[in-house]
Amino acid sequence: MRKKQGFTLLELIVVLVIIGIVAGVAVPRFTGSLDSIRFRKTMNELVYFLREARIKAMSCAEATTVVFDFRGGYCYNEDKRIFIMPREIEVFTDKFEAKDEQTRIFTFYPNGTALEDKLGFVCDNMVAVLHVEPLGGMAYYKINEEMEQVVRYARNEETPDEEEIKKDIDKSKDSDKLTEDIDIDGLDNVMSADDEFDEDDGSVDEEDAEDE
Repeated sequence: MRKKQGFTLLELIVVLVIIGIVAGVAVPRFTGSLDSIRFRKTMNELVYFLREARIKAMSCAEATTVVFDFRGGYCYNEDKRIFIMPREIEVFTDKFEAKDEQTRIFTFYPNGTALEDKLGFVCDNMVAVLHVEPLGGMAYYKINEEMEQVVRYARNEETPDEEEIKKDIDKSKDSDKLTEDIDIDGLDNVMSADDEFDEDDGSVDEEDAEDE
């Protein structure tokens, strides 16, 4: 008769312990590489979003802008196309005077140039620095570039969806339009006051001269 062979309880426990150790070492590395892939993918999409604005400026022969909301973690263009970053990514800058900034406007011109700008993006231990060149107007990023995190903008507790962002964009445009109207009205009033002052500048009228 053949003797039945199998694993003892002790052998099974040893195997399970070994599997647990291997999994404990391999899973964090796999997760880290997955986060790195997502981070690079986000930066690639952001760069592509900015390059589309540059192409539009050159094709339409008019300046175009992309507005970036630091704490909201999203940006949008003049067509209200929106790009939202993952919740884990935050923005930072190396300029202390920008500590009170809530937004940043990237501007691209019809001749292919742009306003020079630089922003840092961080996710856990991963860092990327976004650049916009002034002459060529090209946007690109560098991973692990050294940039001092002087001001780091914490993300809002909740990331708004696209519909909420579009409503905020409309409110912002209405507010800007109202400010422009107020400025124009104020300028007209100042010009009117100047005209009245010029008319009544203290000169002697002909009738007053005759009376004298």
